[in-house]
Amino acid sequence: MLKRRAAWRAGVALVAAATSMAACSAMIPVIISGDPERPTASFGADPARPEKACLGGLAVHELSNAMMRPVWSIEARGRDCRGLRQIVYGETPDGFATTVSPVPLKPGVRYAVVGYGLTGGALSRIPWRGGGDFIFEDGQWRPAAAFSAAAAQEP
Repeated sequence: MLKRRAAWRAGVALVAAATSMAACSAMIPVIISGDPERPTASFGADPARPEKACLGGLAVHELSNAMMRPVWSIEARGRDCRGLRQIVYGETPDGFATTVSPVPLKPGVRYAVVGYGLTGGALSRIPWRGGGDFIFEDGQWRPAAAFSAAAAQEP
């Protein structure tokens, strides 16, 4: 009986720790701009004034027919993230390693872009994640949800 109670308490403590860690994460917006041959991912809400983000990795996936195909991925070497304001598709920054080689991007195709890293100072590092689904249409990158809504309204 005591062993079962101790195991239950340990399980509750583990769930509480996992929940509190999940609650201690941040979102940093990732915005895509440029053309499909050389798009740029900027961190923060304004691509004209990107914020510095401590990036641990970035992945781009092509989305089609409920399938995700990786088209480019990078990770920071070692356990440290690297401070960047933006990153150009296919160009691996110093301190990063390419884990999936880039393939050419195409207009009209939906892509998922996800970045992650850490925020805060040396004593208060909080994981962050950001990104979204994007599609290049009418000469610009748009959030895929906005494109889908506009396409649904066309006759």
